[in-house]
Amino acid sequence: MSQISATFVRVMKELLRDKVLIFWSVVFPIIWLLMASFVFLSSAPEDEAAPLKAAFTVSMITYAIIIAGIVDLPGNIASDRSRGMLSKLRSMPVKQLDDFLGRIFAFLVFSTIAIILVLIIGTLLGARFSMDMVSVLQSAAFIVLAILASCRIGLIIGTVIKGEQGAVYTGIAIALITSFAAGIFSLYSQLPSPLQFFSRIYPISSANSSLIFLLVGEDTAGYNPLLVGQLAYTIFSSLVLYIVGLAIYVKFSWRKE
Repeated sequence: MSQISATFVRVMKELLRDKVLIFWSVVFPIIWLLMASFVFLSSAPEDEAAPLKAAFTVSMITYAIIIAGIVDLPGNIASDRSRGMLSKLRSMPVKQLDDFLGRIFAFLVFSTIAIILVLIIGTLLGARFSMDMVSVLQSAAFIVLAILASCRIGLIIGTVIKGEQGAVYTGIAIALITSFAAGIFSLYSQLPSPLQFFSRIYPISSANSSLIFLLVGEDTAGYNPLLVGQLAYTIFSSLVLYIVGLAIYVKFSWRKE
């Protein structure tokens, strides 16, 4: 447990000290939210704008998770490698799994901070959610699934791409392309049929649609992602592929170059 907490404290301090990282991970999704509210939805009637603002708030929460998992996490792993941190850890009685758990807990806390801030700003801008205890608990589960799916991609990038800049730029490219293609920046109903299919099979966007379905409604979500088949796929793909990412990280990230 001491190894896990030591890694958690170290990584958390690094995240909170990096102003650029905080901007892109927390402030940037809020900027997108402000633009959607004051530019794209400013002329919409309040009864129409409120659910759209709520849906976009959920999407920006998901995007903040994506940035943390797909961009920040691999950058952090690659930075540790370039500074020789992983080599030092390899020479010490530190288990890869303990290092991983401490690192992931730090990103869970960091993502939670971003989620809370985006949710507060969205609510202040007029987003309205249909919330009860059951939907809140279910939403929390889908947020965890989105975090796991994002971290799985980040673990693979951070393991495969050696340089910090390369890992970060690769993460940014994957985060932006998949977010636009899967409808994170738009409504599911606005996507062409091939991209709607991609949105359903991409675990992060499927979790995002589930959050919108629970907190805003099916009309805004565009389909019911809680049907048995889709729900089972979302859970399975998020968990199993996360385990694959973890296995790759544990097996290859600390290997001797």
